[in-house]
Amino acid sequence: MKFEEKDLRFMGSPKQEDTSKVDTPFAFVGIPYGVPYHAVDLVACAGAADAVRQVTYDMGIAFNWDHMNFDTGKAIFADGVPTVTDCGDVQTDFRNSEQIWDDGMDKIRPLVRAGVVPLVVGGLDSIPPIVVGAFEGEGKTYNILHIDAHLDFREERYGVPRGFSSPIRRIREFSCVNEVVQIGLRSMGSARVSDVEEARAAGNRLVTAWELHEQGATAFLDTLSSDLPWIITIDCDGLDPAIAPGVGWPEPGGITFMEIGTIVRGLAKRNSVAGMIFTEFQPALDERGITAKTIARLMMNVIGIQDN
Repeated sequence: MKFEEKDLRFMGSPKQEDTSKVDTPFAFVGIPYGVPYHAVDLVACAGAADAVRQVTYDMGIAFNWDHMNFDTGKAIFADGVPTVTDCGDVQTDFRNSEQIWDDGMDKIRPLVRAGVVPLVVGGLDSIPPIVVGAFEGEGKTYNILHIDAHLDFREERYGVPRGFSSPIRRIREFSCVNEVVQIGLRSMGSARVSDVEEARAAGNRLVTAWELHEQGATAFLDTLSSDLPWIITIDCDGLDPAIAPGVGWPEPGGITFMEIGTIVRGLAKRNSVAGMIFTEFQPALDERGITAKTIARLMMNVIGIQDN
């Protein structure tokens, strides 16, 4: 059995499309479309948020809020009261790149102003600056943790400055952003040597997948400062294909579940997660819902551990 489309809700939580009316500590939001290079870019990830909603139904979470979550050591929702609201998906004119950008920020900004943590499942990797942009101008400063196989620091590609090769370059331009840490880098993508040099010159800390594996997730977590909240943005191809096969360019040697879980849970224990973003999940390429389960479980860890 599957939810009817109108009833499909993350973890079976209440639905409220108007983000200015959310009164829970967390909000689940889908952003189906990012700024594309080609029209085909709009298709691959558009159903990602619904795939995550569906897997929480298939896992029984929607009906068993009082069941034990061994990741957190307590019931999914204490006293059966949800702490997350499903705010639906951003409705936008996907033919208009500027509209995609503006509508995404408009959906997220009321959550930021209310102190609600947005949990976002997006399209391709041009989504993160849309989300981070909603934090701009609110008088606070944030650190960014970027998990990705690729650097994403191109100034532009094909003349498009807001595409999926440039999100961290765009995020670096926001005044609300302090530290940027990029982990999971491996193999090769669109980044040139000059892009790597410019990322480091901008102050970004780059940690390859090799370095993370050798250092260990706990030791890496200890290097992340506690002075400012963190916005976590996870490109699913930064994770190992064993836990995130539903990506366009799977690369062996990615971050394992226990590694990313240790890092995410560690920040949640500090009450330091200001936002969480997943991108590049292509449901048509997923295997037995593994990628969707990985996303849902990491979000559930933040919801269940962070004290809001």
